Formats: sequence, structure tokens, C-alpha cells
Amino acid sequence: MPRRRRNPFYVLLGLAGLAFTLTATSYCLSVLRGVRPETARLARTGLMSVMDRHGTTILVGELVVLAIATVGAVALDSRSGDR
Repeated sequence: MPRRRRNPFYVLLGLAGLAFTLTATSYCLSVLRGVRPETARLARTGLMSVMDRHGTTILVGELVVLAIATVGAVALDSRSGDR
């Protein structure tokens, strides 16, 4: 039985999914900090200030990467005969 070729898009999907999960969690924490009055006064540092300024753009970019990698993985699997 021949050995199946690995699909490189699966690695990309795993990494992009992990990055998306971490970004979405950080973005939600940033939003919650802004909504709660007791934490709204705290200084924004590092990751939280990046999420405040660019969080939506980063999330949309990661979703685009996930969509492209998903289409690529499905296309490569169907082309190689895997189902």
C-alpha cells in the first residue's frame, strides 16, 4: 500500500487556527477591559494596545488565511483522490 502524501495545507490550518484563537481571545479581553468601568482607567500596554488599534484587521486577515488554506486543503485532497 503506497504511503499517503501529507497535505501541507493542514499545517497551515493548524498554525492559522492557533493564531486566530489567541488573537480572538486577546481581542475579547481587550473589549471587556474597555467596557468595565473599573478596568477602563488602567493603562493599555503591549498586546492590549495592539488589539485596540489593529485587532479587527488582524482577525480579518487570519480569517482570510484560514479560508484560503481550507480551500487549498480540500482542493489538494480531492485532486489526489483522498476523501
